[in-house]
Amino acid sequence: NNAGLGGHGKFHARDLATDQPMMQVNLVSLVNLTHLYLQGMVSRNSGKILHIASTAGFLPGPLQAVYFATKAFVVSFSQAIAQELADTNVTSTALCPGAVATGFVQAGNLEGNSMWDNAASPQSVAKCGYEAMMKGELVKINEPSLSFMLNWVVPFLPRKTVLKMSQRTMEKSK
Repeated sequence: NNAGLGGHGKFHARDLATDQPMMQVNLVSLVNLTHLYLQGMVSRNSGKILHIASTAGFLPGPLQAVYFATKAFVVSFSQAIAQELADTNVTSTALCPGAVATGFVQAGNLEGNSMWDNAASPQSVAKCGYEAMMKGELVKINEPSLSFMLNWVVPFLPRKTVLKMSQRTMEKSK
């Protein structure tokens, strides 16, 4: 499942009609496709699912509230499915890349944010995800330093601090 839409701005000021297609692609389509293909995989007792989430799935996302929430769903959903499949030879992996050099920046109105300056190539992210899926990993973050931060630092910070850090990251450069 590799599809995603994003957007930028305060939730109350955004047009809900803009966020609904994002929820359709990021949530509903992902669930539908997973259900469609998973039944056959379980019947054959063989298969691997790679859900494309995001590092956004580990944080609250001021200025991208709906996007971050949809990616949190993907991370949680993928892990829950993996546990349900524990007695089979079917695996579910959530790939959680940081910034990736794709058209997402323009489509999501995210230009001007310096976090995209060192974005990973789609090829390197795809390779990372493929390798994690083949190993049956539950969750894979493509950047080791980001993985350390999200797994070992952020969980111990006060939530208000995390919210402020996340918002500063999402604010466009002046």
